[in-house]
Amino acid sequence: MNLDALISGGVDLRVNGSLDADITGIAYDSRRVEPGNIFFALARDPEQNQSNINQALSRGARVVVVRKWSGTARPAATLIECAQPRHLMAQAAARFFQFPSRRVELIGITGTSGKTTSTYLLASIFEALGEPAGIIGTLGIRVGNRHIPTELTTPESVDFEAALAEMVRAGVRRVAAEISSIGLAEGRVDELNFRACLFTNLGRDHLDYHGSTENYAAAKMRLFEELLRASRHPDPVAIALADDPYARRVLDCAGYRKVSFGLGRNADVFALDYELGLHGIRAAVRTPGRVIKLESPLLGRFNLLNILGAVAVSVALGIDEDAVVEGVRRCPGAPGRLEVVARPRGAIVMVDYAHKPDALKAVLEALRQLDPARIICVFGCGGDRDRGKRPIMGEIAARMADVPLLTSDNPRTEDPLKIIAEVESGLIAAGLRRGARTAGYLVEPDRRAAIGLALSMAQAGDMILIAGKGHEDYQIIGKRKFHFDDREVVRDFLRNRQEDTKA
Repeated sequence: MNLDALISGGVDLRVNGSLDADITGIAYDSRRVEPGNIFFALARDPEQNQSNINQALSRGARVVVVRKWSGTARPAATLIECAQPRHLMAQAAARFFQFPSRRVELIGITGTSGKTTSTYLLASIFEALGEPAGIIGTLGIRVGNRHIPTELTTPESVDFEAALAEMVRAGVRRVAAEISSIGLAEGRVDELNFRACLFTNLGRDHLDYHGSTENYAAAKMRLFEELLRASRHPDPVAIALADDPYARRVLDCAGYRKVSFGLGRNADVFALDYELGLHGIRAAVRTPGRVIKLESPLLGRFNLLNILGAVAVSVALGIDEDAVVEGVRRCPGAPGRLEVVARPRGAIVMVDYAHKPDALKAVLEALRQLDPARIICVFGCGGDRDRGKRPIMGEIAARMADVPLLTSDNPRTEDPLKIIAEVESGLIAAGLRRGARTAGYLVEPDRRAAIGLALSMAQAGDMILIAGKGHEDYQIIGKRKFHFDDREVVRDFLRNRQEDTKA
C-alpha cells in the first residue's frame, strides 16, 4: 500500500523523506520487521528506542515513525515524527487490512471483571447459530477452532486488525473482544468499528497505570463516549450492568441504543428467579417481551451476572432464543475462571484468575453461597503493580475465607517477602493471627508448597480456591518467566499421593 494513502490525515506529522513509497507491512517489534515495512518505534526509553530503530533499519524498514528523532544523522529511510505514534499506527493498520471491523459484528467488552467469561459465553451463543465465532482477549485470539497466543488482553492495533482480517477470510461474522482500559488509553482500538459494547462493572484495578479510579473509569468510558458513538453501524448499542454506579454514565450516553441487565427488576434483562448450586446455575430470565429459561454449568452469582450480560447482548443483536439457550447451556466457561481441577477426598479444588479485590470478593462470595464446610484460599499479590490493593486483598481473604493461605504470585522485580508483608497487614487488621488454629491464617512463600499444604488440609465438604493466576502457566520472578501452572501442581501433588485427579 502507498505510504501517503496509509497515513494521510494523520495529525501533527513531520515527514522527512518521500511519501511515495510502497509499504509491504506494518511492524512495531523491530525483531519482526521485513523489507519494505513501516516501523513504529514505541519504546519509552530513548536508548532502547534508538536500538530498536537501528535494528528495524538493518532489517529493511522503508519508513520509521517515532515520537521525536534523537539520532545524530537522519536515516536513509523516510522518517516521520509524530506525537502519538500508536494512534497513527491504529489508522495505518485499519487502512492496510482494509477495515475488517466494518465487515464483522464486533462486540467490545470492558469492565474490571467478567470480560473473558463474557467473550466465551458470547462465542458459544454465536456458534450455536451454526457459525464460526471469533474471540480476542486475555487468553489469546481464537478464529473458529484456531488459537493464536498473545501477550496483551487487547492486542496492539496491528495484531488486532490482522486478526480481524483473518476472521473475515475464515467466514466469521461475529467477534467478541476484551477491550482493556490500557488498550483504550493507548489508542489501540481507536479505528475499530463496534457493533455493540458491553460494560460489566468497575472496581479497583490498574491504578499503577491510571493513577486514580476516576482516570481508570474515564479510560473505560472512551469506549462508549467516543468509539461506539462514532460507529458506522446503523444501530450501535451499549449494554451495561444496571447495578453498577459507573454504568449510569454508559446508560446516560447519547447517540445509540441502550440495554441494561442485572439482578434488579429495573433492568431490561434480569433474573426473575434463579438457583445456584454445585450443579451450576438455573435461571428464568426476563427479557423485553419474553422469559427465557437457562441452565449453565458455571458456578456462582457473579457468573449469573456474566450470563445476564451475554443474554442482553444477544437480545440487542436479535439472536435467536434457541441459540441463546443452547449457547449458555454448553459453555464450560473460560479456562482458569473458577475452573474445577480435582475433587480429592470429597473436597473441591478450583483455580481462578482473581488477582484484584473485587474479583477475589466475588469469587469467595460465590463459593460461600454454595455452603462449603470450609473455604481454604491460597492467594497472593503480584509485584510491580498497584501496592494499594495488597492489604485490601488480605482483608477480603480474612473476612471471607475460613483458612487464608498467603503465598507468592508473580513477584516480578520486588522482594516476595515484602509483598507478602503488605498483604499480611490486611489480615492482621482484620483480627487474624498468623498460625492460629482459630481466627488465624497461614503463610507459605513458596507457591508450590502452599498449594500442597492446602491440599493436605482438605477434608470432605471443603472448597480450595487457588486464586491469582488461573490460566497462567508461568511465574515471573525477577525478569524471567518460569513454567508454573497451578492446575498441574494440584494434579502432581494428588498423583504423588495416589489420589484421584479427576475434576
